[in-house]
Amino acid sequence: MKNLFKIFFVFLMVASCEDTERVTFDGSTAVGFSESIIELSVPVGGVTSTVGLVSTTISSEVRTFDVTVEDSTVESSEYVIGSATIPANSYEGTLDVTLNYDGLEDFVLNSLTLSIDVPGSAFPPVTFSFLKEYDITTFVCGDLKLNIVADNYTSETTWEVADSSGSIVASGGPYDDSIAGTELISNISLAAGDYTFTIYDSYGDGLFDGTNTGTYNLYCAAQTVVSYASGSGNFGASESTDFTIVE
Repeated sequence: MKNLFKIFFVFLMVASCEDTERVTFDGSTAVGFSESIIELSVPVGGVTSTVGLVSTTISSEVRTFDVTVEDSTVESSEYVIGSATIPANSYEGTLDVTLNYDGLEDFVLNSLTLSIDVPGSAFPPVTFSFLKEYDITTFVCGDLKLNIVADNYTSETTWEVADSSGSIVASGGPYDDSIAGTELISNISLAAGDYTFTIYDSYGDGLFDGTNTGTYNLYCAAQTVVSYASGSGNFGASESTDFTIVE
C-alpha cells in the first residue's frame, strides 16, 4: 500500500508541473519569415508592409525577436523596422516594415534584407525589393526583361507573350528545377502594340512550392520602374496581364 501511495503521489507531482509550468525551449526552436521576397512600390508618404512569421514551436507567452539588417541599399532613415512578434499559443506572427518615400531616387531599384535573430534557426532572410512611385504615361520601351525568381520546381513554369491577334511572339520555359531564389532572366524585344503576358504553372500552384515563394516581373530594360507585369506566390495554373507599348 505504501508503494502504491508513493506512485500516486509522484503522478500528482508530474501532472501538476505539466499544468502550471511555462513552455520551455530546448534549442529546437526556429523562427523565420513566411516569404523570401516582397516587391513594393513606395508612394508619397511611404508604405508599411506586414510580413508573416512562423515558428517551429509554441509558447504560452507572447514572444518578440530581434531583427538584423543583413543588407540595404538605402540609408537607415528610409525605413522603420517594427517588432517581430508571435502571440501566445500561436505558431504564427508578424513584422511591420515601413519604407519612406522622400530619400528614394527615381528609377532606382532598392532592397532591404532582414533576418530574425534566433540562434540555430535555418530560415532564410526576407528581402524587400522596392521602387519609388513615379508617374510615367508616355514612356516608350520595347526592350523588356523578364525576371523570374524561382521556387524549387521551375520545371513546371512556362510563359508566353501574345499580340492583339493572339499570335505568340515570345515564350520561354520550362526550366530545370532550381534552388529557390535563383533568378531566371529573359530578354524580349517587342514593337509598339497591345500584348498579353501569361505565366503558367503545370502543377497549379504558381511560384509556390509549399515552402518557398517565387516572383516574376516583366519590365522595361532601360527603366526598371516601368513594369508591365508582375506577381508572386500561388497564382494557380496561370496568370495573365495585358499591356501596351506606345510608339
